[in-house]
Amino acid sequence: MFARKTVLTIGVVALTAAGCGSSDDAAPVVEETGTARAGSDLAAEAGSTEVEGPEPRLVVADADSGRIEVLDLATEESVHTFDVGNASSITTINGRYAVATDDEHAHLLDPGSWTIDHGDHTHSYTKDPVDIGSLDGAEPAHVIAGDRKVSVFFDGAGRADVVDFDSLSKSESTVATTIESNAHHGIAVPLSDHFVVSTGGTEEDLPTGLELRDSSGDVVRPLDAACPEMHGEAVFSNYFVVACEDGVLKVDASADFATTKFPYPTPDARAWSFAHGSRGALVAAPTETGVLVLDTRSGEWVQARTADEALSAGVSSDGKTVFSVQADGTFRVFDAVTGAETSSTPVVRPTTDDGDAPELQVGGTRAYVSDPVARTVTEIDYRDGGRVARTFDFDFTPASIGVIGA
Repeated sequence: MFARKTVLTIGVVALTAAGCGSSDDAAPVVEETGTARAGSDLAAEAGSTEVEGPEPRLVVADADSGRIEVLDLATEESVHTFDVGNASSITTINGRYAVATDDEHAHLLDPGSWTIDHGDHTHSYTKDPVDIGSLDGAEPAHVIAGDRKVSVFFDGAGRADVVDFDSLSKSESTVATTIESNAHHGIAVPLSDHFVVSTGGTEEDLPTGLELRDSSGDVVRPLDAACPEMHGEAVFSNYFVVACEDGVLKVDASADFATTKFPYPTPDARAWSFAHGSRGALVAAPTETGVLVLDTRSGEWVQARTADEALSAGVSSDGKTVFSVQADGTFRVFDAVTGAETSSTPVVRPTTDDGDAPELQVGGTRAYVSDPVARTVTEIDYRDGGRVARTFDFDFTPASIGVIGA
């Protein structure tokens, strides 16, 4: 299990959501599917309860035992333990679901907390965590959400399985579409009732191009841009970006899936993965010389340069701040507009080449950093000079982490 190690300040992680104009003493509305607050404009999902504000949960995977712990960040209590085999990687989907992958399976998990943003107000819900089911195939790797779908590309099988959000909300893992390809480290991006699928890759070499598929997964046409050594993507409402050896490629569904290449600002670093916030158009990539920040709408770059390597990166929910965990063990905060460093906080032990790298995830107004060596996850208030708020001890190595419900 886990234990809280240190607490410098105690407080609720997320702000209470704004109300919907209901009176405080009105009788609660009980829907057939779940329990909603009085005056709520949404029905609650089966088995769920609408709560006053976000109640985020931390999801932590132990690669050795197959345990995945779900921690309520408000109460600091474990609310559930999933036993899914040997999952070493967690991908969170829209702040709601988690997909845990091992060598032969992609486990679809509902950790049981989520928030729906209506712009001027939000609705938050909790429920008992649910193991939705698994998708089976050799070497699942890239898990990508878009167009109210999630796709899992099985590298060894050369296949992507796609599940609709509607199925997930019913705790079902029904595969809506299967996309056949060749065995390679690939991607299948759901976008505007189509899929964009990687091409040109082999089991030894990364993909070099993309093709458009229709809603059934059939090939429509190749896209007209090369992307050598493709790896790392971020999906937005009607476009996505993918990292290449020579720049970042944007595929825009609103322009008939036209492509635009944004060359890297300097040749000494490239992106291999992206983090992006829940709002805005910024993506951040850790590199050997710091953090690369790209405005995916304008194509403008900002470089946050550091003396040592950035191992993981993050973007705040408002898109104004970017973060990194460095090889020297520090958590750093940068202004997203200028790239200027605003704070630096020691959070993990310096990383060696033979050690597991720390992972950075952002949830609401806090950032979370895993330390596989110390078996801890540190919670950081990035708005308060990178202050360490809490540190959680685990009796296993946190191989991968995620935050849902923030």
